[in-house]
Amino acid sequence: MRRFFTTGLCLVAIAGLAGCQTTTPGQGRLGGKAVNFEVTENFFGSGGAATTATLPDGEVFTGKLVTAKSQTTNIGESDFDDGFDDFDDFDDFDGFDDGPFFVSTFSTTYSPYARGVLFSAKRSMRCVVTLSNPANGFSDGGVGQCKLSTGGSFPVEF
Repeated sequence: MRRFFTTGLCLVAIAGLAGCQTTTPGQGRLGGKAVNFEVTENFFGSGGAATTATLPDGEVFTGKLVTAKSQTTNIGESDFDDGFDDFDDFDDFDGFDDGPFFVSTFSTTYSPYARGVLFSAKRSMRCVVTLSNPANGFSDGGVGQCKLSTGGSFPVEF
């Protein structure tokens, strides 16, 4: 019974993680015709957004658009108060009143630019997109430019 429960719990967790992604459509214009984009991002950030672009003639490009991010950790001293100063007869022994205590704060900074190279069977396409809200990825929108390896460029919007 326990093995069944553990296996079931793992399957539910895996299914839940698989659903933690968003797909955002985008569009460009090449020669007056629509270029359709589809960007799929994982909720937990996998280092890039899987991207598919389909040209008007049906040529399909795939690859990743990557947004750089940096993470910082600040460690500082804090005066921790456990709230029991007036009620605790063991202030010298509870470990909370004899500071100093160190508190870590974490912050993540995202670049507003997503860059990548997409490939088809015949050629490549280089894209740069400026995201409206980099922390939220493509789902909050953005604008950019893509350039084909054989010449020609076009604007894109998400």
